[in-house]
Amino acid sequence: MNKIKKILISRRTVLKAGAMASFALAIGITPTIVKADTAKDSPKNPNQKGFLYDQVKCINCKSCAKACEETNHWEEGTEWRHVIVSDKNKKRYLSYSCNHCENPACALVCPVVAYTKRDKDGAVIHNREICLGCKYCMYACPYHAPQFSTATGRINKCHFCYERQDAGDKPACVSACPTGALSFGLLTDIRKTPGAVAQLNGMPSPELTKPSIALIPKA
Repeated sequence: MNKIKKILISRRTVLKAGAMASFALAIGITPTIVKADTAKDSPKNPNQKGFLYDQVKCINCKSCAKACEETNHWEEGTEWRHVIVSDKNKKRYLSYSCNHCENPACALVCPVVAYTKRDKDGAVIHNREICLGCKYCMYACPYHAPQFSTATGRINKCHFCYERQDAGDKPACVSACPTGALSFGLLTDIRKTPGAVAQLNGMPSPELTKPSIALIPKA
């Protein structure tokens, strides 16, 4: 495995930020435009990959979540990828999982350094074998990506299908999407997608953790 980056910071600061920015899941169409061509908004790691979600193309089939579950064998009580509905009449949905943030709050608060961030693609990976089940990461993450299994007493989450990527394959969720609503690639590239934005109404400010995502909102 390539060089792993380990991150530590004040747990109190990050936990407070995560609690204040709890994901409201009220998906609207008020966007923050991504300016990927500016130095400020470009990721520090040029190899950082991320998800691109097109709300226009999503049909709420949940194939992405099903593929993730089948591929990664979710532990009881956990959901690595969610598909939620904000407006049934306008058929507006959101598929989301871990955003493999540039400044991952989960990694910043973990007392046993169970989280690592890969240099080769920016994937944030959780080591379940050393997890204490303290849930600090659950409280810190503004997107509620870490999931706690009451059956095993430990955290689980999306790891960007890093083993599939290492083998030259796409993440399971991306491969399973029948409409192309969910894709992935270098963050600098997907942020240049016409119509892409950094967040949707109801989502936390991207300035908190700098998530590796871009979204195309549905009008």
